[in-house]
Amino acid sequence: QKQTPNLSPNQRGTADQLLRLANHQADRIENGIRSLADDQIRDAFAIANRVMAVAARRRFGPMQQKRPDEVAAPKWRPFQLAFVLMNLRAIADPSCGERQTVDLLFFPTGGGKTEAYLGLAAFTLVMRRFRHGGGPQSGGMSVLMRYTLRLLTLDQLGRASTLICALELERQKQPAKLGSWPFEIGLWVGKSGTPNKMGNTKDQDESTARIRVRKYDGTGPKPIPIDNCPWCGVEFGKLSLNDDRPGKAKEVFKLLRNGVVNNDNPDELRVCCRNRDCHFSGGNHLPLVAVDDMIYRRLPAFIIATIDKFASLPWLGRTGKLFGKVSHIADQAYYGPSDGAANCIGMPLEGGLDAPDLIIQDELHLISGPLGSMAGLYEA
Repeated sequence: QKQTPNLSPNQRGTADQLLRLANHQADRIENGIRSLADDQIRDAFAIANRVMAVAARRRFGPMQQKRPDEVAAPKWRPFQLAFVLMNLRAIADPSCGERQTVDLLFFPTGGGKTEAYLGLAAFTLVMRRFRHGGGPQSGGMSVLMRYTLRLLTLDQLGRASTLICALELERQKQPAKLGSWPFEIGLWVGKSGTPNKMGNTKDQDESTARIRVRKYDGTGPKPIPIDNCPWCGVEFGKLSLNDDRPGKAKEVFKLLRNGVVNNDNPDELRVCCRNRDCHFSGGNHLPLVAVDDMIYRRLPAFIIATIDKFASLPWLGRTGKLFGKVSHIADQAYYGPSDGAANCIGMPLEGGLDAPDLIIQDELHLISGPLGSMAGLYEA
């Protein structure tokens, strides 16, 4: 009051409220720091920091024309670290009442908002694995990122994919701790962006993954909208599929069934880097899932979606699996009541999977315009 003696009663009330809220957030940050005394939370926090640093070096290397190991050690900006710390306890403890809180990350363009929420997402994904011992029930969608515009979705896919690649390589180094199920990222958008169906020899729908791959000649539209390897940066469209130059793999988009190439009746569309020196070439495909049929089977841990996809929830029973409504796991796929009794075989999962731990609504300012009315309908 001594510093602001001229405030009106209304202004004073607003100032007091802002100070109370600021003190509450400070308490949340302090609680997050204290929670690091827990061995499991501290381990998850360390892994999240490690993979974020690896992903940052991978991203900034091409920008600075350096190898990833030549890039200076990345550092958190204060607001980024504060955002992660204030949410640690709620992510680590599903019973924490703060899970109902919506935090608004408000910062200028280029200030680092994406890295802040990706850091929290990395911690979230690791904590789910720890909670369930890396077993089958640690799978399912843990982080959901929603957009109002598809172009923004595709733009962010590369940055989030780099993080998931780093997480997956970390998992491969220590599967006993992080489980045998891969960390994967899914792109859940309309069929003009990604195929909704895998397709087979009886299905001549031009939008299926099978036909898109068979028509792809290395120069036209890609079966799924990914231009560069999110790990090594190699451009997928630069060389034709028949290029035999050393250091380049011939196949990028592969149709598989049960892990084996099958161009007639596939159940997976996988993406492999052309660069044979990349970690994600040959048999170690990129952890990217971008066909609806495959998303409902694999249930990627991190899903990027446009908000219009939520219109399918009342119409497609399989979408409920994204929110934990599954009953069995078999043959590297999750099944639930919506798949029919014939498919509900394998190992039962009592209680299904956890619901999503973290929901990110990116580019929130777009909802203040005409898109807001549409978004409100889907939100309800």
